[in-house]
Amino acid sequence: MKKKLYTLALVGSLIILSSAKILAESNINEIKLLLKKGSYNAAETLVNNQIQDNLNNPELLFYRGIIENNLGENNKAIDTFRELTERFPELPEPFNNLAVLYAEKGQFRLAKEILEQAIKTNPSYLTAHINLGDIYTKMASEAYNKALEIDKTNNVAITKLSMITQLFNYQPNTKNTSIKLLNTQTKTKDIKLSKEQIEKKVLDAIDNWKTAWEEKNMANYLGAYSLNFNYPNEMSKLQWEKYRTSRIISKKTINILIASIKLKFKKEKVIATFTQNYKSGKLNQTSNKTLIFSREKDQWVILEEISK
Repeated sequence: MKKKLYTLALVGSLIILSSAKILAESNINEIKLLLKKGSYNAAETLVNNQIQDNLNNPELLFYRGIIENNLGENNKAIDTFRELTERFPELPEPFNNLAVLYAEKGQFRLAKEILEQAIKTNPSYLTAHINLGDIYTKMASEAYNKALEIDKTNNVAITKLSMITQLFNYQPNTKNTSIKLLNTQTKTKDIKLSKEQIEKKVLDAIDNWKTAWEEKNMANYLGAYSLNFNYPNEMSKLQWEKYRTSRIISKKTINILIASIKLKFKKEKVIATFTQNYKSGKLNQTSNKTLIFSREKDQWVILEEISK
């Protein structure tokens, strides 16, 4: 699963437009509770049962879009948020979420235009401003990667790509955001994960790291490493990132096969060992790899890398 750099809007100004047909408070609370529990199918059933009598309720339509997104029905969610932007153009949140979904499809220019519309609707809408910055960052990253494909030794492109990666080294969760009022300050809770949940997150992190390496996506590849990564040969962060960027971008093709992954838990770290087969041109190399992961901002990142 590739990194996501965007945040879905929470319900805010939608509530002040609710009409006499608005859902009973008990139903709203039940929908929120189901979403917090991750019971998206049950939440979808409740919303669909209520929507028949509340066709002009923007809040209810907004919840349906949130649920569809969490169920992975992104095309349906796009239709829902697009309908909201057309019927209730004074609301910024549907524009924001529509832009997020297009960004996840890689349609960054369209996402940029939609976010600009959200800001035009409400110039003080912070979420849209942050997401617009994310879009510009992603577009810049792609441009620098293209430049490095043309000239892999271009120090300007290498340095700027490294700066973007340092600036933007996080992965917010857009799928399970609890729905609360925008003007309500929320406290971040450190959620205790089960061993099975941690294993899945670490395996996903390994897969994302491998995919970014193969695709020569340096923003995602370098972003897979901790800011406290143990850089080899006494290199600085910038020196190591320049070195890895030059090595990876210069390859015409990269294919990596990972097998026999084993995970070991050690205090706040997870040690992953596996066999790695690396192919690039005539080079075909098999090695035993160890990646030590630590959790930073709800993301499992590489703290140390060892090859034998």
